[in-house]
Amino acid sequence: MLPHLKAILRQRNGSLRKYQRSTKKGNMDKMSDPKPSEERRREIVEAAKKLFLSKGYEATSTVDIMNAVGIAKGTLYYHFSSKEEILDALLCEMTDSMAKAAAPFGEASKLSIPERMIGVIRAINIEGSRDERMLETIHLPQNALFHQKSHTLTIEKISPVMLKIVKDGITQGFFSTKHPESAVHIALSYSLSDPEDAAGDPEELAAGFVYNLERMLGAREGSLNKLMELFG
Repeated sequence: MLPHLKAILRQRNGSLRKYQRSTKKGNMDKMSDPKPSEERRREIVEAAKKLFLSKGYEATSTVDIMNAVGIAKGTLYYHFSSKEEILDALLCEMTDSMAKAAAPFGEASKLSIPERMIGVIRAINIEGSRDERMLETIHLPQNALFHQKSHTLTIEKISPVMLKIVKDGITQGFFSTKHPESAVHIALSYSLSDPEDAAGDPEELAAGFVYNLERMLGAREGSLNKLMELFG
């Protein structure tokens, strides 16, 4: 065998042995962990949440999280492959609670279409405000990834509920649009934005949002004025 091929094989074998040792250690750490898997995951997520609040997402390391929980590296990586995956688990938990709170309005046929839309947006805001410190942390400039993921995941979880309302509105003749998905995405994006980030008079911005939403959904002018309650 050529010398350079032998060197490549030795390097690959060395990497494989290193990976096997790392995997074995992770499995051994898991086997020695006295806590049930779900309980340990919950503990890791809670510890990470506290650290993200106190230090910020970017400034928190996996070592910080390991030390806070009191576990070995192998145990942490058995449950989560990265810090970002821990963040995803935390955000999923938050947005799942929002979706659960908003879901009843998707089927609330006794309410008007605007009332159901208001119900969804209020449910998101009320559920989100239960952890005000977390919301403030998400919106900090140094937590850009945190903010973007939260925004994207919330829209993903809430869109089906709002889309059901819009489609019911189309069936009832309240709306007339060929692009309900786009309208829902824009409506939720605006609803989740921080009013303090927008330039201009808040009342004018709200009126402009309602006016444009009516245009997008093909609704009669003024038919969604009730949504102005959200900005009062």
